[in-house]
Amino acid sequence: MRVPFDGGEHGRLVRAHELMHARVSPLSPGAFDVWPLPARSVECAEEFRVNHLLGRLGFDLAELRDGSERLTGIRLAEAGEWDETIWFAAAVSGTRALRDVVTGVRRVRPAWADACRALERALLARARLASTASIAATSLDDEALPRGYAEHTRAFAELISSHVEHVEHGERGAGRSRTRRGQRPAATGAFAPLVLDATVTLDKRVCGAIAPRRSPSATGRRVVRPDRLVTDPSRRLFQRASRGTGGVVIVDQSGSMALSDVDLERLLAAAPGAFVLGYSHAPGSTGVPNAWVLAEQGRAASVVRAGNVGNGVDGPALRFALSRRRKGDGVVWICDGQVTDSGDHADEALAAECARLVVRHGIRMVPSVEDALGILGARRAPLGGVRLLGRVGAPVTAPP
Repeated sequence: MRVPFDGGEHGRLVRAHELMHARVSPLSPGAFDVWPLPARSVECAEEFRVNHLLGRLGFDLAELRDGSERLTGIRLAEAGEWDETIWFAAAVSGTRALRDVVTGVRRVRPAWADACRALERALLARARLASTASIAATSLDDEALPRGYAEHTRAFAELISSHVEHVEHGERGAGRSRTRRGQRPAATGAFAPLVLDATVTLDKRVCGAIAPRRSPSATGRRVVRPDRLVTDPSRRLFQRASRGTGGVVIVDQSGSMALSDVDLERLLAAAPGAFVLGYSHAPGSTGVPNAWVLAEQGRAASVVRAGNVGNGVDGPALRFALSRRRKGDGVVWICDGQVTDSGDHADEALAAECARLVVRHGIRMVPSVEDALGILGARRAPLGGVRLLGRVGAPVTAPP
């Protein structure tokens, strides 16, 4: 272990960082190769875990930098080192150093800088879901790995690798994201099974959601306000209770789409009681969560979970969301119109299957959050209609 012996907050923080490694990291360097993941992704994920633990212990992570980060960001972007840019950003996510890295990267490739920030948000959102004791756990699992490392570092590494391998150089909205040449899974012609992410917590209360609103009514079963015989010309003796505005929102969070924390807040401002489901499948993966509830029954996630690059689970996501629909609620599907199989290949038969669901259940398809805001909250709204499904520009005809 090599650490500075000089005083000051920086030296103290570096010593704490290395001591945290000694406390919670695996003893064997071979631990970085135990999973089918790039060793560099695992290494940077472990750096993030250690720094995050230091922050939870009260250390000032603003001091965890040496002044070279901005120049490093410039040089990586100039050299076109996409992989190393993402890895480096992951290692310093949650610290002041990332701001310097992003500043340097932005001078050359602004889209890459945005991708670095998106990765930081995704890593911090995943870390917030676990307790400090869980992230720092050192008891050994069946593979003789510290449990905190085996569970959380692996999850962080998978998240980092998904950004490295699948995000198209961080250019959000520049078309469908692709894996590297030769690595794209083969077409399957079937949707992936729906796997809900149970780690997404609805930790924020939505104002105005599901709160009963009582208003006077001229009809009813029980007299509530007999005094209105005198005070109300319409003699509204009864009372009618209505629930807060709601609806069902399904959000495609694949590489060509995005949903920010602000977008979710705007959706819930329009429909506080809405059920919101996000989905995105990692192409070719099995067992990886590909759908997550972002809002339900007046509670919402404070941080929107990042997507997994591909679609792959459009049909199962629609059916699951429809199962949560209340009578009279409108259903909105925010998507780009592309439907893909579990390998993220466009499939006409699967697109037709989704088209039938859209027609049968009166789902309104919209391309953006802006278009969804005017629909949400309208009870018994005349929703429906099939937009272009499948490949862009290739309409799919589906009978009801």
